[in-house]
Amino acid sequence: MLTRTRRHLAVAAGGIVSVLLAAACSPGGDAQAGRPGGNAQTLTIAIPTDPTSLDPCDSQAADGVGTLRRNVTESLTDVDAATGKVVPLLALSWRQDDPTTWTFKLRPGVKFQDGTAFDAKAAAFNIKRTMQPDLGCLNLGNIPEPFTATAVDATTLKVVTKGPDPILPLRIGWIDMVSPKTSMTAKTAHPVGTGPYTFVRRTPGTDMRFKRFDRYWGTKAQAREVRYVFRSEASVRAATGKTGEADIAVPIALQDATENDRTRSYTQSRVFFLRLDTDKPPLNDLKVRQAIGYAIDKKNIVKALMGKTGKPTDQMVAPTVNGYIPGYKGPGHDPAKAKALIGQAEGAGVDTGRRIELISRNTLFPGSGDVLQAIIQNLKDVGLDIKLTELDENAYRDKIHATNRSGQPVSITAVSHDNAFADASFSFPKYLSSSGTVSTIRESHLDSLLRQADVAEGAERASLYQQAARWAYERNGAIVPVAEQFSLLLLNRGVEYKPNGLTGIELQASQVKLGR
Repeated sequence: MLTRTRRHLAVAAGGIVSVLLAAACSPGGDAQAGRPGGNAQTLTIAIPTDPTSLDPCDSQAADGVGTLRRNVTESLTDVDAATGKVVPLLALSWRQDDPTTWTFKLRPGVKFQDGTAFDAKAAAFNIKRTMQPDLGCLNLGNIPEPFTATAVDATTLKVVTKGPDPILPLRIGWIDMVSPKTSMTAKTAHPVGTGPYTFVRRTPGTDMRFKRFDRYWGTKAQAREVRYVFRSEASVRAATGKTGEADIAVPIALQDATENDRTRSYTQSRVFFLRLDTDKPPLNDLKVRQAIGYAIDKKNIVKALMGKTGKPTDQMVAPTVNGYIPGYKGPGHDPAKAKALIGQAEGAGVDTGRRIELISRNTLFPGSGDVLQAIIQNLKDVGLDIKLTELDENAYRDKIHATNRSGQPVSITAVSHDNAFADASFSFPKYLSSSGTVSTIRESHLDSLLRQADVAEGAERASLYQQAARWAYERNGAIVPVAEQFSLLLLNRGVEYKPNGLTGIELQASQVKLGR
């Protein structure tokens, strides 16, 4: 007799189609409701949750939707969403003087929203601030080795790295500039940047507001105000876009998509994978970790429950990232093989019956709850005891950083990880190295490969990262990839926005056009 989860898998694909057809025929299916009483000067965006931090040095924790980046704050460099190449922003140009020294020429005449001048001293302040270990900036996870900066003159900044870093101009884009009046030692809840919008306030659990900065150095934004409303349920979030409560609802679930051009699809170079503990039984046994890879029926789970928002994958990064291995195939779905591996581990004395927590956050991605329940059923079918624990954003962040910590229950963590900057150094060191901020892996060979890759360039860099990835997938098994992810957003009638590969970390309000 089929279990409830198996029955759900069997009918889910048909159910999704039925829901989509119903949406197309329903009054809200084409989002024709307009914006009843809408304010032509205010852009409203419905997102899953309020940010876990308002300090720009934590902007990598965008939780699938960027709010501060390129709206309130800006960095020295940015990435061209179409080409993936690093481009100027607050820095106009840069050059490498020697393997560890770089010179950046900064944009003149830029002001912070509090009237303070943006200059080389301000840039050096921000670099020093982000590097403060006691401040605990999440963006520091994208900077393997701290570097220093000094002002040569008002528009010239010298940056010195500890060792060669060939992608420093790309990496420095993770340091968002805040007014030098910001505390050096404490995180801020009222960010002041150089962007086209000024932060006004956040009401936790309700909304967050920006207003247009009319002295912005760049192109003036259309909307005078931006309001983010927090709607954790995907269906409720989508409804705000259909009824006109919001101009944009992001991200939305497949079953809430419309059949017209109001629903837009985009990639974020994002992958959903499982990160396994490696220090406690039964997950400290390689055979058990390998068994989990064989147990998960990712092909049918993705097809039935993710549809066009997912694609089965055997790698933890998307094809746009230089650590992606062309043509690589991981273990296929083979529950008999999984059971045999678990049996071998049990025969060797491993406590394979010990309960394992599957930890997730309640806004991991639209529909993630159903996907995780299907994975749990797969793992139970091969003899593992799995319990789902869903946490809020802050508790999840604490858990994912508590790697291999004594006293913690043995766990698997569900991860939705993006790499919009397309270099594996923003993924592999933090998840695969012994010193990684969210790594459960302790492998000296992997560490060596990653150190070599970090200072290499071009094809050699890609090759070393791919070797590290292959080793991690085949020889360690702590990372179990499931699906490459694609996101959907919903636009209200009269609103125009073209999502791109950076939307997840910097949805630029200035790029939204309001037709009302």
